[in-house]
Amino acid sequence: MTRPVCRGADVSLRAFVVLTVAITASFSAPGAVARTAPTRGRSSGCSARPAAVPGTTDEQLTSGGVARNYQLDIPSSYDGTRPFALVLGLHPLTVSYKIVPNLSGFGDMTTKYRFIDVSPSGLLNGSSPYWNAAPVADNYDVKFLSQLLDHLEAKLCIDTSRVFSVGMSNGAQLSSLLACRLPNRIAGIAPIAGVEFNRPCHGRPVPLIAFHGLLDPIVPYKGGGLNSVTIANQNFYHDKLPPGLPMPTGVDESMRRWARHNGCGPRYREERISTEVRKRSWPHCKAATVLYIVDNGGHAWPGKPQPAFEQTFGHGTTDIDATNLMFSFFFDHRA
Repeated sequence: MTRPVCRGADVSLRAFVVLTVAITASFSAPGAVARTAPTRGRSSGCSARPAAVPGTTDEQLTSGGVARNYQLDIPSSYDGTRPFALVLGLHPLTVSYKIVPNLSGFGDMTTKYRFIDVSPSGLLNGSSPYWNAAPVADNYDVKFLSQLLDHLEAKLCIDTSRVFSVGMSNGAQLSSLLACRLPNRIAGIAPIAGVEFNRPCHGRPVPLIAFHGLLDPIVPYKGGGLNSVTIANQNFYHDKLPPGLPMPTGVDESMRRWARHNGCGPRYREERISTEVRKRSWPHCKAATVLYIVDNGGHAWPGKPQPAFEQTFGHGTTDIDATNLMFSFFFDHRA
């Protein structure tokens, strides 16, 4: 079987390894939108006593016979009686799960929104973590995250109608897949530099707010690069992908498919947010569907730039803050 990689993908993967080391060192020291949501409520963990203690812990859960790591951040306002939202923070390729809370700025949101943050880890290829976000029939990472939700909802007081998935790059790809595979559990997603729509994708519409740089050299806007299938093949399948597995499309086609899945009108509205940022939103949706495009943007988290990495990964804008926008989208129903 021909290995489905684009030119430069292996070079990009090596660049990601460099990014892992650099990021680890760096971080150690507006209108109403239509919504849909899972019709659930308080999790069984609301009756658990004693209640979990606020703080940050590194924990494990066995899935598929493998111990899987995750970091749990419970805010000081949690008392085990009021249900909190749950936000999954999914790491980029080769970047440690422990970096996600600082990379994303989730901690800055805890004074405004009531949520628990969980940052799980993908499996390791050597020392490099990755997610299998390929749309295979039996995806072990989708199973792991489903089991993790079961575990956390039994342990913690969770509002099961407000479980969100946020990810960058490879984590964005898996967030996209979760919305397709677990639509009755995931209330909304925010993929950064990696939105995909991979068939089959059935079930209810899922609100989506995506961000992508037009000049992204790692996950190119027009497709190719280190997409979910390429990453899964390089790290897990090793040229033995399931037959007939479709390759992911570029951002425009992925968003067109999401808009159709979410019951939107076919024509998006576009507005200029700044000299380098455009916002696209689709009308008449059953679930809000929004894309922010950074015209000269690279592989970056908008509002959280890393200037030292821009030569390799491209420009990171500060004209918008993706974290503020996604939390307002999730909790305030605004995009």
